[in-house]
Amino acid sequence: MARTSTGLSDRLGRFWARRRIRIPASDPRDTLFRLVARAQETRFGQEHQFKSLLKAPDLYPVFREQINPTDYADWTAWLGQRAPRDEATAAPLVNEGWPGVIDTYCLSSGTSTGRTKFIPYSQDMIRVNRRAALDLTAHLIEAGFQPLASKSLYMSGSTKLHRNVNGVLAGDMSALTKYLAPRWLDLFAMPPQRISSLPDWNQRLEATIGLFESRSDIALLSGIPIWQLTLLEHLSEKARTQIRFLVHGGMSIAPYRARMQSLLPAEVQFVEVYAASELGIGAFQWPGEQGMRFTPHYDVFYEFECENGQIIPLWEVKPGHAYQVLVTCCSGLWRYRIGDQLVFSQTDPLILSHVARDKTMSAFDEKVTEGECAEAMAKIQPTFADYSVGPDLEGRCHVWFVVTSEPLPQGWVQQLDRHLRDCNQDYDDYRSDGRIKEPQAVRISDRGAYLRRLGRDEGGQRKFPRLLSATEVQLLLDSNGP
Repeated sequence: MARTSTGLSDRLGRFWARRRIRIPASDPRDTLFRLVARAQETRFGQEHQFKSLLKAPDLYPVFREQINPTDYADWTAWLGQRAPRDEATAAPLVNEGWPGVIDTYCLSSGTSTGRTKFIPYSQDMIRVNRRAALDLTAHLIEAGFQPLASKSLYMSGSTKLHRNVNGVLAGDMSALTKYLAPRWLDLFAMPPQRISSLPDWNQRLEATIGLFESRSDIALLSGIPIWQLTLLEHLSEKARTQIRFLVHGGMSIAPYRARMQSLLPAEVQFVEVYAASELGIGAFQWPGEQGMRFTPHYDVFYEFECENGQIIPLWEVKPGHAYQVLVTCCSGLWRYRIGDQLVFSQTDPLILSHVARDKTMSAFDEKVTEGECAEAMAKIQPTFADYSVGPDLEGRCHVWFVVTSEPLPQGWVQQLDRHLRDCNQDYDDYRSDGRIKEPQAVRISDRGAYLRRLGRDEGGQRKFPRLLSATEVQLLLDSNGP
């Protein structure tokens, strides 16, 4: 009877998946019209005459002319006193850029104006992000995933979240996704709340290891590659053999893929997802394909900025070109630069082949920017003009390489660490819960030899390398320093 029941549920799952996959994508022009129509009575819509825009025979040209591109600083300046500044005092947005009340924010790495960005996360965005997750699940079912007969494990940030005195909920995207998920999903998704709500990373890791070791039905592991690898390295071979799908995103898997493949069964399918706080899930890999299928129909209108500064709509993108992304979305962001650079390998269907963020160090998903490193160094040790920093994956820390003929000052790297923690919320969180350890420092006595070891040329207009890859850091550490 149990076998018959499992077979029936498998057939029903595949039937649902096939129907779901056949749902056609909406036209981007329709998405833009729908967003403008929904927001016409908001403060932003009234200031930018959305009612008049909707009368245009072709909406996009007048929309582009009427609304300037923006970034986070522009958005907070427009909000003025209503802009969220910190978790304790952040207030809901009421009919500002999107109709109704937005009382949830995705926390993201900060800017020069603050350590944290508060990205609005409306109920509409929550709804369409769930829809995107269901579409991804449908494709996984087509590839053999059995959600009714097995479990998924989602490695998120701590879900121990609380609303502040103004009723606002704030957290990183992974934690919010898990926290806001319908409770019935707990029947299929892990870990349970008692584990995901643990504030300490090492405690969550140990509890997750115990969960894996006690079960044989966790077929899907989802999360950030570095933390997936950390978990896999702690699991027994027997526990790892239950995994059939590894869903990853947030950073490049390239530095970790070979090691992961050596730990996992050969038949495990790797599935990449592109997501951002401003748009939710934007693209995902269909199992068996190369690249990610871009999904421009989740109530997000996309524009792309070319290298020459020209901004074009989705239907004008070309393969092989690098574009900066602007989004107009159902959380009230309009022509908003998110800081990601995308490259498409083809346009029919639209396949995303490469994602790059602003110059960041994010081997541990900490998203420390080159600018933050420069600011910290200028404040703590301004005489150090030539320095590089990069991740030591094995040591789970940052390593700073500094060119100087003098011994490194006592305690300066700890001061640098404190400054970075003050200006970057993600880095501070990961340092606090032990996911990233205290940074190390290496003195460089021969600038030329150091650059040659990295394969970089000296002189000319070439800048001294600031952010190093994990491979470059390992090369330097293996050679016992320059």
